[in-house]
Amino acid sequence: MNPLPGDVFARRLRQERERLGISQAELARRMAALLGTNFDSTAITRIEQQTRAVRLDEAVTAAQALDVPLITLVSDSYARENEAEIQNQLAELALAEQEWEKVRQKIHRITQTIQQLSAERESFRSHAMDVNPETAGDYELDPETQAALDARMSAARDKPAGEAASTGS
Repeated sequence: MNPLPGDVFARRLRQERERLGISQAELARRMAALLGTNFDSTAITRIEQQTRAVRLDEAVTAAQALDVPLITLVSDSYARENEAEIQNQLAELALAEQEWEKVRQKIHRITQTIQQLSAERESFRSHAMDVNPETAGDYELDPETQAALDARMSAARDKPAGEAASTGS
């Protein structure tokens, strides 16, 4: 048999109050301030012990005083659904982080290959200048490719030392 909403409210009120580490007197003080009337801490005690019914305005105010949605205090399923959603989101986050790490490693490998090829090109260009300075220009990249390569290599050289170290595979 499912517990009655009042039973759930009493239990969840105590759980949320204790989770926040506040006393019954502090909760009563907060509720009194929100209600604009006197609210005795013994009322909280009796509600939690289920010897006093809670009025709707008190239930809404208790939720406000605890800074939780009212559904949190009247439904066990909300807490379970909320926890399940948190677990689902954490699992999705872990998968996204794995995918990001794979992409980061791929970017690092490509950057290293570009650096290696650029160094080889410079070596080849230098050698070509030594062998035949008149034909050395025949081995130049088109200006657009050269500009893109220079920009990428400049960005790779300008990375902070800690960031460059963290990109090691």
